Amino acid sequence: MSDTYLKRSRASAQIILAAQHLFRAVNGLVRKHDLTESQYNALRILRGAERRDEELTQADLADRLIASRANTTWILDKLEDRKLVRRRGHADRRKNILEITSAGQKLLARIDPEFSALLDGVMADVSDPELVALQSTLQKLRFS
Repeated sequence: MSDTYLKRSRASAQIILAAQHLFRAVNGLVRKHDLTESQYNALRILRGAERRDEELTQADLADRLIASRANTTWILDKLEDRKLVRRRGHADRRKNILEITSAGQKLLARIDPEFSALLDGVMADVSDPELVALQSTLQKLRFS
């Protein structure tokens, strides 16, 4: 085995391990608010779209969540049952325009400080330049 192979293999293992730990931490945080990680991400995506004055369809949301259309429907049904999101307008529910409600905004506002504290703890020893370099490096990975 080449030196490059070993370095890549170790880096891959470290990325996977870090992602698993971060996922567990985030999942534990959002569970306290009766959300799944996917529901939480959906709310954050919809809040961001609203801030950018961007309309998202269910298909758009599925793409951003990296989820199937069927799973996205389930996520939205659960959020809609809790009045955290609203679907606007189309006979085909996949084409509805999605909106985060004021209740969804308020829930995220309650979670935001906890999420910020989680990130502060996890990334306490990582400098801003290192975060920029990490993002840049991860964006170079190709999966096609």
